[in-house]
Amino acid sequence: MVTATSYPRYKLLILTCLIEGLVLIIALFLAGIFDIKLLPLTEDLFRDFLLGTLGASFPLVLFVFLLSEKMQNVAFLSSLKKTIIDLRIIFSESKLLDLCFISIFAGFAEELLFRGVIQAKLGIVGASIIFGLLHFITPAYCVIATIMGFYLGFLFQYYESLLIPIQVHFLYDLGALIYLRYYVKT
Repeated sequence: MVTATSYPRYKLLILTCLIEGLVLIIALFLAGIFDIKLLPLTEDLFRDFLLGTLGASFPLVLFVFLLSEKMQNVAFLSSLKKTIIDLRIIFSESKLLDLCFISIFAGFAEELLFRGVIQAKLGIVGASIIFGLLHFITPAYCVIATIMGFYLGFLFQYYESLLIPIQVHFLYDLGALIYLRYYVKT
């Protein structure tokens, strides 16, 4: 049953598969055209897994802070907070396993495209701006997504590993979705 306060989880999962599946296909297609090697994701699994896990903590803390009462009077961010809270309805019927699937798929597909392909061809600035624009929900969200793109791009470039931005993206999305689904009250 669909109500004003729910969204069917099967629709969300189908939409995720369609969107992120398309992103993955585009990434693989462009990597093939431009002869970009996306694998292996890492040369040092333990280091990159650890760095990706630690690297996700900063954006997650920032996300929770942006939704806090302390940010309520910041005009630029108040619309962002309202929009993020309004998005909660989309995840209202989601199970924890759904949130894990969405986060893994988004982190993997989007980072292969934005860091693995676009950043390899256009550099960190081009990839970050495109990342921000394609995450445009509000002007504030676009700015924050662009900054996140620079952060992920820096990690990729500095450590020369796709696993780190994939891990950061996955854990950030998972943490943000869990917080939104289970802890944000409307």
